[in-house]
Amino acid sequence: MCGRFVLINNAGQIAEEFNLTDITSSSISSGDIHPGQKAACIINEDKKNRLLILPWGFSPPWSKQATKSGLLINARAETLAEKPTFREAFQRRRCLIAADGFYEWSKEKKQYYFNLQNRRPFGLAGIFDEPKFPATGKEASFVIITTSPNRLISPVHNRMPVIIPRDKQSLWLDNGRYEKTELQSLMTPYPAQEMEMRPGVFITGH
Repeated sequence: MCGRFVLINNAGQIAEEFNLTDITSSSISSGDIHPGQKAACIINEDKKNRLLILPWGFSPPWSKQATKSGLLINARAETLAEKPTFREAFQRRRCLIAADGFYEWSKEKKQYYFNLQNRRPFGLAGIFDEPKFPATGKEASFVIITTSPNRLISPVHNRMPVIIPRDKQSLWLDNGRYEKTELQSLMTPYPAQEMEMRPGVFITGH
């Protein structure tokens, strides 16, 4: 699973990576992002990429209230198209979550931080949902899609978040088009040789 990720507040790099305009540092939360917290999400609307700030985690379908302890934060790539909780969002509301890295924990509870070797931000595959009960004031929110791990991550954990390569981002964000097989081909482990791992806690600037 992916239970925490990191975003460094560099508006220029984020704008470049996701082809965004009208983005400012003040609109983006940075540092460690935990479930329930808001994060930078990218959607495509009217053929332009747009930044949304959404909280992380779906409320369970049976719940009318959002509580951090009961949030659904990940969706498995293998069952995404079939599970009623995620199926419609996968078809119509795909997004990218801006990140610089993410954490995984081993069975021994040791913490590891993973990022790209070029140290640039990247897009985690996500889906977002609309509030089921608007009268309660609940917001739209997102979950992160996970897949099997690459060879760098597999000694630590049996899952990793899906990273959408930059040249495939437009395909993932095109919610006017739904080709199940084509989209599923994007939800594979990111190449291990393009990533690096560090033990312990990420520290901004290092």
